[in-house]
Amino acid sequence: MRKVILSMSAILCLSTTQVNAFDLWTTTKVYANKAMFWKNEHLEDIDFKHIYPKAFYKKSYFGFLITGVAVIGAGAFTYVTAGAGAPAAATGVSSVASFIAGGGAGSYMAGLSVVGGWVGGNAMVGAAILNGISIGMFGSSLAGLSVLGKLSILSSVTASGLDGVAFFSNPETKELEYRIRLQIPKDLGSKATREIVDKIYDVDSDMQDAINDNDSIKQNLLIQAKQAYFKKAIDLLKNRLLESKNNQEDMIVLGIIAYNQMEIELFSQALNKININDLDNSGFLNYLYALQSLSNGENEAIVLNYLDNSIAENPYALEPYILYINLLGNKDFIRYVSRVESLVKKAEDNFDSDDYSTGLSMVSLYYRVATFYFQHQRFVEAQHYYEKALDNIGFLQKHFFGKDLKHTIQLSIANSLYAQYKRKKADEVYNDILSDIDEDNTEELQRIKTHYLGNN
Repeated sequence: MRKVILSMSAILCLSTTQVNAFDLWTTTKVYANKAMFWKNEHLEDIDFKHIYPKAFYKKSYFGFLITGVAVIGAGAFTYVTAGAGAPAAATGVSSVASFIAGGGAGSYMAGLSVVGGWVGGNAMVGAAILNGISIGMFGSSLAGLSVLGKLSILSSVTASGLDGVAFFSNPETKELEYRIRLQIPKDLGSKATREIVDKIYDVDSDMQDAINDNDSIKQNLLIQAKQAYFKKAIDLLKNRLLESKNNQEDMIVLGIIAYNQMEIELFSQALNKININDLDNSGFLNYLYALQSLSNGENEAIVLNYLDNSIAENPYALEPYILYINLLGNKDFIRYVSRVESLVKKAEDNFDSDDYSTGLSMVSLYYRVATFYFQHQRFVEAQHYYEKALDNIGFLQKHFFGKDLKHTIQLSIANSLYAQYKRKKADEVYNDILSDIDEDNTEELQRIKTHYLGNN
């Protein structure tokens, strides 16, 4: 896993240098415009394209998918081999978290921080997710679940790493809740806001290095540093909210940080400072309204209406489709399956990775839909969507770097085939995976072997 991350970083450095003159000019204009925006009282557009421009993604976010893959390896032995008496709230949390952070003494909290970071939160959020995801899905503990059931839990954890939507039972409140990742926009807002955001991303970069180096002391120091920057952002937002005139970009950026830190009231106050009637395009703002309504426990119809508005204005953005599908799927997937399929088709027709980027791709959407089908034992459809996810991963990840993502999707295909009693074809896919793994990569070999239905 460490080699993958380093290799991907090297590739990214090479890829970001290959920009033609037109792209460079376009990018220059975007950032020049953004430099001027924060001086104005109001934004003309709060849409995905302006909040998350393509160049922003190229420089900052590609490693997200690799992070999502980390938990795939971590959960392998834990979820499948957990005994009937194993308590769901404790099973594997420490081993999963430690694995994600590179292993070694002191890596537990860092791993929880990484998991929480999938949805923009902290270590406490990470612990809640790992503790509560099985109950959130099945309404019970792991005790007595079949291998298929445990694989369904693992697939859901993987899907959360890929699409940034976690549905789980909060171990403290016992309530089912969602946590949705909101990327913190860069190069937006006042100077003070931008400086804080830059520091947060610097810490994230240093954390990845600390994980690669298995430096648990540095990991925990960085967790503390990141929390300090989050607190500084929250304090800045509180001060900004008291001002008579509000910087609209500050309200967006600092409001997102507040949401990620579960400061929902502050998040709402920031949104209330924005006049949607002054905007030419409010696709992203409607998405934020959906998250606000969901967090406040409002009627689901209100949440879905905001998502409909977001899709209507920004049909190229995947976030509204993915949240919509999660809401329908977790409520009653079979009942809403035709609506889910309609959303998938619309996303396929409209998604444009050249318009904006936040780390999501059609892989994220396809894997989530496939997992819903797998959970409901609709294995033919599950196989279909896992295959579509495989077809949409990048060439480099498929053949050179980050191949554990490819292997994970292939394994899901093999398990879907096996569950259809197509065991010869399933074995062929399984053996193809094994032959593609480096012999010294014992961790991934163990993961694949443990998770294959044909071995259970």
